[in-house]
Formats: sequence, structure tokens, C-alpha cells
Amino acid sequence: MKEYIIEYKQLVIIALIWFVVGAFMGPVIYLVLPIMLFLMFKKDMHLEILLGFFLILTFSDSRSHLFDFAAQVKNIYIVLLFLFALKVQKFIDIPIKFYQYFIPFFILSFICIAYSPVPFVAFQKTLSYILLFISIPIYTQWVYQEYGDEFFKGIVFVVVALLILGFLIDILNPDFTRLIGRYRGMLGNPNGLGIYVSLFMMLFTTITDFKTDVFSSKEKNSIYIIGFLSLLRCGARTSLFATLLFFFFRKFYKMSPILGFSIFVILALLYQIISTNMEFIILQLGLSEFLRIDTFSNMSGRAVAWEFAWQQIQENFFIGKGFSFTEYIYKINYEYLSMLGHQGAAHNTYLTFWLDTGLIGLILFLVALLALFLKAAKLSRLAIPVLYAILISNNFESWLTASLNPFTIQLLLILTIIFLQSVQHHFKVESMSNFNKFV
Repeated sequence: MKEYIIEYKQLVIIALIWFVVGAFMGPVIYLVLPIMLFLMFKKDMHLEILLGFFLILTFSDSRSHLFDFAAQVKNIYIVLLFLFALKVQKFIDIPIKFYQYFIPFFILSFICIAYSPVPFVAFQKTLSYILLFISIPIYTQWVYQEYGDEFFKGIVFVVVALLILGFLIDILNPDFTRLIGRYRGMLGNPNGLGIYVSLFMMLFTTITDFKTDVFSSKEKNSIYIIGFLSLLRCGARTSLFATLLFFFFRKFYKMSPILGFSIFVILALLYQIISTNMEFIILQLGLSEFLRIDTFSNMSGRAVAWEFAWQQIQENFFIGKGFSFTEYIYKINYEYLSMLGHQGAAHNTYLTFWLDTGLIGLILFLVALLALFLKAAKLSRLAIPVLYAILISNNFESWLTASLNPFTIQLLLILTIIFLQSVQHHFKVESMSNFNKFV
């Protein structure tokens, strides 16, 4: 880890500056961060720009008031990253453009804003979603074109450093890293940490599958141990299951996609039997305390959340009321839902999209997502195992309905890395002198 800190010392220094200014100098960060980003872009520090954005998104998920600044400046950051992406795409032969699959969904999302009780917030969230889907694939491709394997090492360093930092702070100040007794590390809540690590495990596997020699066997084993230890400590059941599901199907899809799909069909058919007897299975395995079996009956309040979502869907079945409507409706009904044993939002991406964009929006999004993954499956046998894992994860959490979180960006990074396999031989090599003239 020491050698990585030295290698990425510029990123570490930049992150420390942002933290000190944002945490202790208030509004000054709104001036400092944009100026630094423009200077970094001018000096071709593209790797630090991309990794810095990922760091800010991670900080923004924290519950500590010290990181409140990140939740605000991330909106500025995504706009600047979009502008940078527009600049650099001119130097890429075949820019990766995921947003093309989602254009019908984005159009409908803007239409739904007209029905929103909070139109300004809905517009902001719709716009940020579009900017993320445009910026991340293009800018990631540019960073890889310029830095090669250093990009992979950088993104892994950021996550592993944050996970280790969480372990260390937990020893010194457990109040900072725990929520109602459960470990949450540097993230906002235990389930958030679970999603973060689960996606990272898939991201890291995608990297090592694409570039087998970037990390040594010792480094790979250490990173997987840190990841699984984080998952076990936070106790996020869905994330742990999604991760295990990914590795399970990865094994079979490596042998044969037909075999992998056949096993998926069999498990899907057995799902009802397994879910009905889940509590009995857990008791027999002696995992009742670890998996918090006492919360299985109402799925930690999710049953209440899902029933409430379904009631609200009846009022806007086909066309929703815009991004953030789900947050709005759950917030104004907070007291009522709390009495029923639920706190939070819908805890289900599909219900959230249905509420926000209606059944038509949900279908448009899922069709685009499946089309993207089916194309990715032609390039990597990891694509479908990733799809299975995120579909399960989003059945219990709503992270894919938000853009500026540390989760959705990881999914886009996974897909971008898969698609890099088809375009890496077509990179147009431009001299940096010409690029500097253009900038």
C-alpha cells in the first residue's frame, strides 16, 4: 500500500486539499475545486480528475458533517467532467457511448418532469443522470488511452485505501464507522458499504479478467480478502448474496454460456421453493444471528415500503412524476411509514423507476440495460454474471435510480472496461502536443 500511496501521491494531496477546504473553510470549496479541476485538465492530469470524481462521490455518501461539502460540489464536478469529456472525445477513434441505448428513456424522463411536485429537483436529477451516462464511458476511455494500466491500478487503489481506512478508523473511533451497531466504514450506512464493495468486487474481477498481469497473485488475494472482510463486517445480506451469485455464475459462464444460462433457469424455477424455506435453511446452517433472521419476515421494513410504493403506482401507472418523486412521496409520509416499521425510500430500483417514470419508463430503461449487457456479453463472459448480480441487488435497493452516488459509476466503469476490449486496437494515437494546442 505504501508504494501505491507514493505512486498516486498527487491524488492523495489533491484529496486532502479538497477535504481540508471543504470541511473547514465552507463555501471556499466552491471556488477552489473548479479552479483546481481546470488547472488539472490543462496539465493533462486526467487520471486524477476521474479518480477525484469517484472519491467525491464516495465522500458524498458519508453521514459525517465533515463530508457535507462533497454532496454539494459533486453537482459542479459532473458538469465540468461532461465538458472535459466533450473536449477529449475528439481524440478518440470510436468513443464508447452508452447513452445512445437510453435516449428514449431520457426523453420520457424529461416529459415526466411536467408532472413532478418538485420540478427543479427532478430536472437536476434527470440532467445529472444523462451527464453521467455520457461522461464516464468517454472520459474513462480517454484516461485508459493515455495512462493504460495505471488507470486500473488507480481505481483499485482508491477503493482499497478507503476500505483499509475504514478498518483503521473503526479501531480508533468506532462511532464514526458504525450505525446502530453495524459496521459501515467510510460509507453512509452498512447496506451502502455492501453495495459499494459488491460492485468493486465485480469491477476488480473485470479488470483482472481484461488485464491478467496488472496485479500479482498476492495482490489479487489480498484485495479479495479485504473486500470479503468488508462485506462480512457490514452484514449486508443482499450484497453478499449478489457477490456470491456473481462468482458462482462466473465459474459456469467461463465453461459455457449455455451451461451458465441453463443453471440460471433452474435456479429461477427453484426460487419460490428456496425463498419459502429460507428461514429453515438459515437455521440449519447456524447463520441465524449473522443473517439477522429476526428481520426476515418483513425484510427489514421493505415489505412495508414495497406495499406503499405499489399503492402510489396506481395513481400514476403508465407515466411517472419525474426523478426524485419517490423520495418526495416517502418523505411526506415519513411518520405514517415509521409507525409501520419502515424508514427510507422504496428500496427497490424497479418500483422507484415505476414511480418516477411510470411503467413505460421502467420498460424503456430495462430494455436499454438488457440490450447493453447483451452486447457486452459478446465481448466478455463476465457480462451476464454481472447482470444477474445487479438485478438482484436492485431488487432490494434503489441505487441504480440515482446518478451521483458511488455505485452507479462503478457499473458504468465495469461496462466501459468490457467494451474497451473491442476498441483498444482502434485507438488513434494523437501527440499530446497537438492535444495541448487544441485545449
